[in-house]
Amino acid sequence: MPFSRTSALIGENCTVTIAFGGFQDGSPGTFTAETYTCIARSVRFSTTVNTTDVSALCDQQMKAQVTKASGSVEIELLVDSVVGPLFYAKDGYYCQIVVTPGSLAARTFVGVVTATGLNVANEEAVTESATVTLGANGVATAWS
Repeated sequence: MPFSRTSALIGENCTVTIAFGGFQDGSPGTFTAETYTCIARSVRFSTTVNTTDVSALCDQQMKAQVTKASGSVEIELLVDSVVGPLFYAKDGYYCQIVVTPGSLAARTFVGVVTATGLNVANEEAVTESATVTLGANGVATAWS
């Protein structure tokens, strides 16, 4: 079946909901009911898989076997004037991000906050950025 579309998919009418869990200290983390929605300017998700060479001596070409996968979510948010930066002092905390692109199905990402940043510039909106590394150990339940 050929690919067809009536219009380009653009990033509007998308919702992004963020919930935090506790600090990753070895005990299972659960996510809070306190969530933040619709303050994201952009969300980027990427994954990679590691492979190992499983080819034999007589093989004419390399054969690869998938071993482990890893991924991350990079998010840029508008800073709320009342709440302030959400990811400030959240390095090492569990985080769940639910992205619903318009009428498409929601995607849920669970990981640990591994990097944060704040952007304050003249005549620009104050924004913050964060990187959430996926595949966190110790997640007991996901908020939904």
